Amino acid sequence: MTLWKRITTLCLVVGMTLPFAARAEEAKPGEFKIPGTETTARLYGYAQLDLTFDVGARTNDIENNDWATILPAVPADGTNDEKHKKPQLYLTTRTSRFGIETKTPSAFGPVGVKLEGDFNAPNAFQTETFTNSVIFRLRHAYGTIGGFLAGQTWTTFIDLAAYPDVVDFNGPGTIALVRNPMLRYTMPLAPNMSLTFAAENARGAQFATTTKFQTAPDFHANFQYTAPWGTVSVRGVTQYYRQVFTDAAGNTLDRDPASKWSASGAASGTVKFGADTLVWQFAGGPGIGRYYLNALGTGGSGAGGYTVDAAGNMQLWTVYGGHLGYTHVWNPMFRSNLVGAGSWASDANINGVAATNAVQKQWLQGFVNTFWTLTKTAEFGLEFAYGRWNSFTNGTPELVGHQYRINSSFHYNFY
Repeated sequence: MTLWKRITTLCLVVGMTLPFAARAEEAKPGEFKIPGTETTARLYGYAQLDLTFDVGARTNDIENNDWATILPAVPADGTNDEKHKKPQLYLTTRTSRFGIETKTPSAFGPVGVKLEGDFNAPNAFQTETFTNSVIFRLRHAYGTIGGFLAGQTWTTFIDLAAYPDVVDFNGPGTIALVRNPMLRYTMPLAPNMSLTFAAENARGAQFATTTKFQTAPDFHANFQYTAPWGTVSVRGVTQYYRQVFTDAAGNTLDRDPASKWSASGAASGTVKFGADTLVWQFAGGPGIGRYYLNALGTGGSGAGGYTVDAAGNMQLWTVYGGHLGYTHVWNPMFRSNLVGAGSWASDANINGVAATNAVQKQWLQGFVNTFWTLTKTAEFGLEFAYGRWNSFTNGTPELVGHQYRINSSFHYNFY
């Protein structure tokens, strides 16, 4: 082995093991040694019943689409659905999940593996009409060595510490509810600081008929700081949007695709007040798209990221906003939360034409709930969720949609 190869190997080993030296891992509840191996494993999961009761209108396809809150999909006031399809009740156990984690020592540090799934996939072929069967869905599948991660997990653009404590499975539309296949590396900067870089799968066609395709990954960076008083995360993401042109029959035309880079950012964190916690986030940018759930209300391609006209001009939709959430712990058995969120889309001019009521411009949401921890493994949650969206006009009547929903959940951990 040449001197250069020896130096390269040494740097690789040190770089991959430093993150583990910086944060010693403690054994988790339920871990056990697999006989005949050096591997420890942990099985985990829960069974859960979710109940939603919509006093107002709700999205139509709750079996094959999304039964939890997506405010942009709530029908506009005055539509036939809004006037006649209410109230609506839905019970499901599809969020129940299970997973396994393993950890094996190696010369490069512990090798970690995680595999997790639930039953919340699109359910058109089973549905409640038959046996209430639901379809298994992969959530997490990745391996780690030191600070390196390869596989699928939560996007680097989400700050789970600042995720509001809500009963609704989705929560406010300010959250980046995205799990991506990725390559990620996290390096420690100090005992309480880290910097993460990731190349994540770029979303291609949102549905089979769309014209967007993948050329480059989404690139992420995330700085995180943890202190006794709370946490802070500052992060950014770039996306490369690229779309072909098609004729009326859906055939690809022989012309150069439209394309554009976007860059969006977010800042979030938590603040502790004794046993209580405040969570906060502000995020947005041109073309933020799928990393901001309420951006779906713009109706743009790429999950609300952009619009392309016949001349080939690509317009990135700018959406921004944030949320605040406060958790008050009454005692070891009861805690309550108050959450508010607001999002806004800029009044984009597409080739000089202002947006009409086909594009939503504002989304306001509120959640108030209480959780009752009956035992170490059982919890009940009850919540009221409010939402309102408004559209642009440009001479067209403003459209408004409202959500009035009661959420509850019965949650049972394995142990």
